[in-house]
Amino acid sequence: MESSNYILPFNPSSLMKENGAIETCDIAESIAQNIMLLIITKKGENRYDDQYGNDVWNLEFDNGVSSSVWENIFIKSLKRQIADYEPRIVSPQIKAHIIFVEHNYDTRDFTEIKKKVKIAINAKLEATGEQYNFVTELFLSPMSID
Repeated sequence: MESSNYILPFNPSSLMKENGAIETCDIAESIAQNIMLLIITKKGENRYDDQYGNDVWNLEFDNGVSSSVWENIFIKSLKRQIADYEPRIVSPQIKAHIIFVEHNYDTRDFTEIKKKVKIAINAKLEATGEQYNFVTELFLSPMSID
């Protein structure tokens, strides 16, 4: 029997509708949603599991940390999290690369430079051995999703 993969965020009001159906998604989307939670959650932020979350967010505003150190801490922490909290994928190869992006505002007279991290994960689905790929980009300090 295959389990259902529910779309996040879960909307409990959908249970109150006439058919009581909960939106589902395929396994790839379910894994991607869980990986995003693992990426953006600060370690210690989950009140039920203080090990859930990425160690790197403790360094978010530490200007003394180089990009390569940040990337290494991020990758090591995400590998640990995938092993602990995402058993549907195995043998993850994770890459994280920080770049600097210029943003010009038309309404304001200045250019802003932001740090952006590009994240890529290549793994295999545990159940079938099929290739699984995940790619995302995040702006850092303050973090926002592109």
